[in-house]
Amino acid sequence: MTKQLLYPFPRIATQHLEWGDWAIRINGVQATDGSIADEWDSNAELVLGISVRVKSETLSDLGIDSPALTLTATCPSTAFSTYDDAEFRTEPSSATAATELRIAGTEVSQLLTIRAEIVGNDQSQKWLRRRILAEGPSLRLPLDTELDGFPTSSYSFDRQGMPEAPWRLVVSADELEAPFAHSIRLELNEDYASVRKLIAGKPEPHLARELDATIVRVLISTATRLSAGSAEGQSLDEVAAEFPDSIAAAAQRAAEQYLQLSLNAAVNTYRLKPERYEYEVATGTNLLKD
Repeated sequence: MTKQLLYPFPRIATQHLEWGDWAIRINGVQATDGSIADEWDSNAELVLGISVRVKSETLSDLGIDSPALTLTATCPSTAFSTYDDAEFRTEPSSATAATELRIAGTEVSQLLTIRAEIVGNDQSQKWLRRRILAEGPSLRLPLDTELDGFPTSSYSFDRQGMPEAPWRLVVSADELEAPFAHSIRLELNEDYASVRKLIAGKPEPHLARELDATIVRVLISTATRLSAGSAEGQSLDEVAAEFPDSIAAAAQRAAEQYLQLSLNAAVNTYRLKPERYEYEVATGTNLLKD
């Protein structure tokens, strides 16, 4: 059965909202969410914006004072958060609002989450003095080209009697909701000179891209394997949204950042068109492109 959310106060129906696309600029240049990680550094300035249109009578029927579009950005790595409100401009048949945030590179790192919401003041109910009328799109911006956040170790595969390989990923998750940091471990082979450079923080570009491709493949294949046991009626992207620290959420970030696909679409491509999937992994990670 599909989950039904009920609220103790009226909200704006989804079909009455028209959200604009995300507007993203880095250092004054238009960018996409997938390209930010390649251009980001501590000297960069990021500008994020969005707009929304709603029928005028929809807002007036709610009996809300001063409805506004709110844009919020948070970074868990630096405990940074900021927001901006924009009032609606009323026209005869509709009301529109647009806002943007400016974020300096020195304030955030690794991952930035942006949410858009419509809020309003309800003077008739003190406990609802400020309430969310509608939730808009959210955006997760990886600021690092590497999918980190899980344990990494290095040792000699030869001394352990293991087959030669530059690295291996060990996955222990048995459900999509399993915590990402506790579900996957990267083991690096010190027998490879190029891997020793990676360990020292000076990776060769093609090696770093090969590692990215490996991580993407493992995360998507793991999500595919575990999806057989996921909740009925709940999509992979819904699981990732409900459990933001899960292995499903990590797979979703990989799919969005490197494949420009939702997690559902990436898993379907992996299952039905593996040759297309491999091509998209190679394209998204710039495999062997120096």
